[in-house]
Amino acid sequence: MRSSLIVSLAALALLAVSSGAGAEEDQDRHFTWHPAMLVTLVGDDDPYLEDGDDGAIGGWISPRLELGYRAESYELGADLGADLRGYADESSLSEAFGRIRVFGEAGILPGLSVRFSQAYAPQPETIAAPGDATHNLVQTNQVDAEIRYWRELPGKREMLLTLGGSRLDGDRFDAAILTDGGGVAFEDDFNPDHWEGAANLELQTPFGDRSSLYARSQFRYRSFSESEVKDHGEITVMAGARTRRFRNIELDLAAGWGLISFESRDNVQRFVGEGSLRYRLPSGWSWQVSAANRFISDLSGNNFVETTGRMSIQKYFGDLTSGSIAVFVSRLENDAWGTDENLFGGAEVRVHRQVARHAQISLTYRYWDNGGDYSFDDFSQNRVALEFWYRR
Repeated sequence: MRSSLIVSLAALALLAVSSGAGAEEDQDRHFTWHPAMLVTLVGDDDPYLEDGDDGAIGGWISPRLELGYRAESYELGADLGADLRGYADESSLSEAFGRIRVFGEAGILPGLSVRFSQAYAPQPETIAAPGDATHNLVQTNQVDAEIRYWRELPGKREMLLTLGGSRLDGDRFDAAILTDGGGVAFEDDFNPDHWEGAANLELQTPFGDRSSLYARSQFRYRSFSESEVKDHGEITVMAGARTRRFRNIELDLAAGWGLISFESRDNVQRFVGEGSLRYRLPSGWSWQVSAANRFISDLSGNNFVETTGRMSIQKYFGDLTSGSIAVFVSRLENDAWGTDENLFGGAEVRVHRQVARHAQISLTYRYWDNGGDYSFDDFSQNRVALEFWYRR
């Protein structure tokens, strides 16, 4: 995985050369760099995400260096860092992850651009567990390439066409694999490596004051290197509306149809939809409610129908301090193989403070609970985290 980072850097250099022909006359070229550091102190009563675990106290250090270069027709950047995690008396939990991202974007013709990125970073192996829990993270390397074409149509309508592909390589891990009939099998040394291709088309038209209607279609295909039975295609078609017509309110609603086509299993058709409502007040209060019913995949190649809802409330106390509360609940249904489902949810309370021009501090308490038909992954977790963030 690491050697491919060199390929990415070379690709970025080629992108800069090809897009920057004649850039000697550009007046908007600009280089930026920002060193940063995140230090986190963690107290966790269930770090292994299993019922009956003993608690642990840990310290995480995440140094970073952000680099950027912007010219008239292209932009390059890199985010170089690491995620070093240690726990007192829990050496098996101590991990060192790389967090390195390089990216580039170039305009080729009016409305036509290309994007490239490579991220050497940990990803969660299980959807129904916290995405930042050390025991749930696997080091991966993902390369993404994308072509975007935007065009303004008559009547102030807009069209956006996106074609993309990606390659993921990851460390092997022990995975819970869903089998025929809704059962679960444990596969040692699972290989998550896969290719993915996608095409997206969105059309948007104005509708009244500060409002628009849109239609969106997406096709995605995923092919695994060693697990052909998990190869599948996915199609979704949705129509929706978004508006900021009403004072302090942002509303977005969409609904449609989706299909998953498996190489060796029956197709799955489902209603898909999503919506969000956000309300802001000049006094610093804001709240947001969102819900969705959609297809979702995990790093093990399992594909689910996820029904989820979330509500959050945030308050700004002046310009330097904020507090927030969020709760969510989610249901995973394995329609392709059976009727078994997984239920999980949680709540988070957070206080954030800007203590200096380049420094911030936050205190977070989070509760997470996982249940459902699979008893092997049931757990509940309480976690407190104190974070110190510096960015120059």
